[in-house]
Amino acid sequence: MTRTAYAEINLPALRHNYAQAKRQLPHTKVWAVVKSNGYGHGLLRVAQALPQADGFALINLDDALALRHAGVRAPILLLEGAIEPRELEEAHAWQLDVVVRSEHQLQWLRSCGQPLRVWVKVNTGMTRFGFVPERAISVVAELRALGCDVAGLMTHFACADDLAIKLDTPWQRFMQVVDATGLPYTAANSAATLRAPLTHGTAVRLGGLLYNNNPFYPDTSLWLDGLRPVMRFAARIVHTSELQPGDSIGYGAAFTAEKPMRIGIVGAGYGDGYPRAAPSGTPVLVCGQRVPLVGRVAMNVLAIDLTTLPQVGIGDEVTLWGDARLSCDEIAWRCGTISEELQCALTSRLPIRQIVADNTLSPLPDDQTAAAQCPAYL
Repeated sequence: MTRTAYAEINLPALRHNYAQAKRQLPHTKVWAVVKSNGYGHGLLRVAQALPQADGFALINLDDALALRHAGVRAPILLLEGAIEPRELEEAHAWQLDVVVRSEHQLQWLRSCGQPLRVWVKVNTGMTRFGFVPERAISVVAELRALGCDVAGLMTHFACADDLAIKLDTPWQRFMQVVDATGLPYTAANSAATLRAPLTHGTAVRLGGLLYNNNPFYPDTSLWLDGLRPVMRFAARIVHTSELQPGDSIGYGAAFTAEKPMRIGIVGAGYGDGYPRAAPSGTPVLVCGQRVPLVGRVAMNVLAIDLTTLPQVGIGDEVTLWGDARLSCDEIAWRCGTISEELQCALTSRLPIRQIVADNTLSPLPDDQTAAAQCPAYL
């Protein structure tokens, strides 16, 4: 079965982005965040492409074990800690760092009897997980008494990606615990890393930045120069047609031509992961030129305006995002969301093409199943 859309993962670009971050942070460890299947880029693919990473951070124990079974020996941090008591024993057996962020997890540790390496999470305003500062100080003391290796403190800022909101208050709350315990800490995600050097601490946790996602887009004032797109989403033109003034196209007749137009029908839609919310005017890239989407995105196709590109036809490639001239950030911004949502939303039927050391590995043959083309961890 022929596939008309695919994603391309550029592993040299990923390694480059990590190296760029390390150059900016010579005295701080950089943990690569690979939760949610490596932000849609592939858990094992990302981890194995970053053998130099100081560590990895993720959510699920199963993902952590997948990395260990694949030979990853770098530190791995379970960002939400254990989801059930048995996971503490697995974490000890596989030398995983575990976040402690709630009273019930603390109770499990009292009963565990294993000398786990733990990080105590402090609630500085996100108010999902974590202990308030006063309680966090006593939790550290109790964990030490239990024989745990308290590696440090952790927090997650609620508004790090909003430059209009200062980090002073959450930072002061966090520093109460840092000062009282003398522990190392990890406080900065990508946004905090870029805007607030005082938050860098022992280690930063970089997710979006590694995948070339600017948390402040469209503001680029804090963005690192030279970062490269890692994921490119592309598809082929499967049909062309002509519109006359007054002709409408697509579901709901959402777009009506005001002049003669040449339309290209692209073989990708929300069934592949392209956002249905993308409005008319959202750009795509064809032959290096930006042209607009017209009408409503359908499950399997979308329409673009090819009026200015008479030479383009059936079979030609369209970049939907992931080029230096058309970032995923821009598409997400036009849809009222963030790049991470779009990247995580790519569906399992989409073939994956890898770029490895400047060599392109083709997708699996078209007669393979979608599951084989895009396995969960690859």
